Formats: sequence, structure tokens, C-alpha cells
Amino acid sequence: MEKEIEFEQFFKGNYSRFYYFALQMIEDREVCRDIVSDAFEHTWRIFCQKEQFNATGYMYSLVRNKCIDYIRHETAKARYADLYMHMYGEGFEEDNACEEAEQQISQIYRVLEELTPKTRRILKMCYFQRKTYSQTAVELGISVSAVRKHIVNALKTFRAAIAKKDK
Repeated sequence: MEKEIEFEQFFKGNYSRFYYFALQMIEDREVCRDIVSDAFEHTWRIFCQKEQFNATGYMYSLVRNKCIDYIRHETAKARYADLYMHMYGEGFEEDNACEEAEQQISQIYRVLEELTPKTRRILKMCYFQRKTYSQTAVELGISVSAVRKHIVNALKTFRAAIAKKDK
């Protein structure tokens, strides 16, 4: 019970500090709230297990790393969306670059077909329709963490397929 009170005080006293720290890296308030909440949840699990624990330092590292992961994910998401838009957009001329793009697109669709229907749907909603994890979760009636897990699994499948092709 003492640990719970101590952590609650830590949470109340530091939430805004970590939120604004995340907001300096990511300019989306909702995403920052999610990142900081996830970081506090993770820290709580460790906080309960250890006698001595530098929660503030740990939180800064955790929030920073989660922000970096989010930025990487958004960059990858934008690349897939651009490829999709390029595929269906105007000016798609036949040349070597276009043939290569067509091969990549074919590979993407082959990998998409390997995914489970639910994972495929979640991936399309997040990447092609550019919906947030929260929007996707609400629409499908699942948790945000479930959406994240489906995306992580899908991206692992894509990476494995690309690595297999490169060999």
C-alpha cells in the first residue's frame, strides 16, 4: 500500500513534466498522452518490484525511447502510404523505376495476403486510410495495445519478406 501511495504522488507530481517532454519531440497531444501513460504503466511494474529505483531518470529514458519509436513508425507508415498513393496516383510511367516499384507493390500485396484478415484490416486502416491507433481501436472494438500488436506483427512479416528477397 505504501508503494502505491508513493507512486501515485510520483505520478501526480511528474505527469505534466513528462507530457511536455514528449510534446517537444512529437507535436500530437493525444499521442504524447498515450506515450506518457504507457511509460507510467511500465514504470509502475518495475517500481513495485524494486526497493531503490530512480523512477524519474527511468521515465525520461522510457518516454524518449517511446517517442523515437513512434517517430520511426510514423516515418515507415508515411513511406508505405506514399508508395500506395504513387501506385494509384497519376504519372505512373513505364520505365525501370516503375518496374521496380511494381515489383515492390506486388511483394507488398503478396505479404498482405499472408497476414491474418484482422491484421490485414488493421494495417490497411492505419497505413492506407491513415487512421490513428485510437481511431482504429474504437472502430474495431479492440484496445489500442491490440492494434499496436497487430501492426508490430505485420511489420515483422514485411521485414522478413524483404530480408528474404534481398538474399
